[in-house]
Amino acid sequence: MTKKYRIFWFAYLTASLIFLILNRSVFFRGGVTGNEPAWAGPLEFAGLAASLVVSVLLCMYRLRPARKRDEKGHEIRSRFGWKHLLFMTANAFFCYWIMEYVNNDALTKIRPLYMAMNIAGIFIMTGIMLFWLNSWRRSLITILSLYGAMSIIFYAVYTLRGEPFQFIDVFSFGTAMDVAENYSFTLTRQCATSIVLVLAVMALYLHLPDARIARRIIPKILMRVGVVLFMIGMYFFYLNVNWNGGAGIITDLFAPEKTYQECGTTVGFFCVAKYMRLTPPDGYSASKTEKIAEKSAENEEKNDTTDVKPVNVIAIMNESWADYRMVGDLRTNIDVMPFYDSMKENTIKGHTLVCITGGGTAKTEYEFLTGNSVKRFPAMVPYVSYFTHDQYSLVTTLESQGYSTMAMHPYKRTNWNRETAYRLLNFDEFLSEESFDDNAERIRGFISDQANYEKIVDEVTKKNENGESMFLFDVTMQNHGGYNTAGYSGDVTVDGYSDTRVNNYLSLLHESDKALEYLINYFQNYDQPTIIVMFGDHYPSLPDSFTEYISGSKYDTLSLDDQEKYYATPFFIWANYDIPEKEGVLTSTNYLGTLMLEQTGLAMTPYNYFLKNQMKTMPALNHMGYMDASGKFHSWSTGQSGALTQEWNYECLQYNNLAEQRKRIDWFFTVNAKETAAKTG
Repeated sequence: MTKKYRIFWFAYLTASLIFLILNRSVFFRGGVTGNEPAWAGPLEFAGLAASLVVSVLLCMYRLRPARKRDEKGHEIRSRFGWKHLLFMTANAFFCYWIMEYVNNDALTKIRPLYMAMNIAGIFIMTGIMLFWLNSWRRSLITILSLYGAMSIIFYAVYTLRGEPFQFIDVFSFGTAMDVAENYSFTLTRQCATSIVLVLAVMALYLHLPDARIARRIIPKILMRVGVVLFMIGMYFFYLNVNWNGGAGIITDLFAPEKTYQECGTTVGFFCVAKYMRLTPPDGYSASKTEKIAEKSAENEEKNDTTDVKPVNVIAIMNESWADYRMVGDLRTNIDVMPFYDSMKENTIKGHTLVCITGGGTAKTEYEFLTGNSVKRFPAMVPYVSYFTHDQYSLVTTLESQGYSTMAMHPYKRTNWNRETAYRLLNFDEFLSEESFDDNAERIRGFISDQANYEKIVDEVTKKNENGESMFLFDVTMQNHGGYNTAGYSGDVTVDGYSDTRVNNYLSLLHESDKALEYLINYFQNYDQPTIIVMFGDHYPSLPDSFTEYISGSKYDTLSLDDQEKYYATPFFIWANYDIPEKEGVLTSTNYLGTLMLEQTGLAMTPYNYFLKNQMKTMPALNHMGYMDASGKFHSWSTGQSGALTQEWNYECLQYNNLAEQRKRIDWFFTVNAKETAAKTG
């Protein structure tokens, strides 16, 4: 055995040994941990047996054939032939099988056409590697290593987040790594078996003689140039040809796991990634959009709810703040949010529809600040993918009226590209984790809501003492996912249902409610007019068995009206001065900023007035559909014609707001100077 393979063999045999120890009863009792069937089945048995046989034979008898070398010691490779093509095809099939075996419960239901498309795609990737590396063996090993690793990554992402791995996750890798330590990952029997099988096949490839396409410098250069040109052509074909539609693939961007399951993970991944570009609505033009804006401005109804101009505007997006009483009959040993429930005076509260569940915090944040809806780009996060120039938002609206602006997030400032995004949103300051004292209270390693709100009080007080009005936008961290954290145990339990993750999550909500009581009580008697809005970014990722227990139904069997409840997080708008009191309000986060501004004596932008008018006919919306004025939900595919026309107008305006720079309708997204002067006196 050559020296350069000793480390590989040591790692491989160690992994095999660990696998055997952990799976000492793998053929009778299921996987390493996990919830797989009791009987391991013939596939696992054959796979493990084959890998061990190959391992023993290769290591004991050193079957690697002698490799011919030239006078310089370089290996003499054979010419590429049809046998190598057969190996590439077999490798593509094996990579396809490994990925689906680990991740796809519907593997046997994939149509032959989609199976062939997956295998063909992997074969093409192998061919690209072959012509770039000029090594048949290395191209096989590269693609096999990629698929072996990605099969585990795809499984881990879906297990921890409830959504499959998508192209956007490449750009938010740092954010994922920052919070990964708070999650526990279970290695299943399928994962362990795939690792062993991949290593066994890789061992086989290492013992095969190599082959190459070109032998001289000029042909190698031409070959690589050809690869680049081929990839450019494939990229154009991929983006601009309806290859997926021609194959009958319906890409579900808001439930990509369905596309992955029905069409295979490789095809599903590329189908979803194809639609991640920021594209305008059908029929969009800047001139048409300006006409929409002008017509909207003619029908403006000025804001006259109150004459009080608050000195402080505080907005809090509470991480994973959800109310499962919206979903079903939740009964606990103690009340989870007693203070929130008691809020009535000068309070508007209810639920706000969001477009996400389990993760994607920055999407809801973007909706609140800008008034745009992320339903146009479900697979992407605007902060990460689309922010290339200054953006209009609540920040610019309030800054134009004399407010200093501050963003606060008691965690890493680089998460979701916030450091850049907040600069483009024009925040004056951004306080992140390093701005908090080392002795600030932490729960599960995260800065608590109590410490967070104490910091808000300090910053607001400082600004007011300097004679400044303040807009502070805060994103909390205490309730972030990963509810199996060791060392934390809360007080809340669910009657008749036992799960540590659920109990811990509800206990965190209870802690958050105590902190909320502190915050409201402080500003209740504060000597400056202050308005506070708080809302949840999304429901957490908890076991389906929990929601099925309290609701009595599986999500897929519910009507649209009931499914929307899984996207309705709580919100309130509270002021220490008189505002109209309402309960049971159902809105959506893209409207929430406008709804808050209505409770002030501040000037609003024409875009705010557009949203205010739209709320009359479409009071709430998200990716699944909209609610009409009578309270009935409609999906976008079956919506009423008038509502769909209104939606198209909205789509054009928000595209212009987000994407355009030279052709952006600036006057529509900024406060009218005359109205500002009238409001400020």
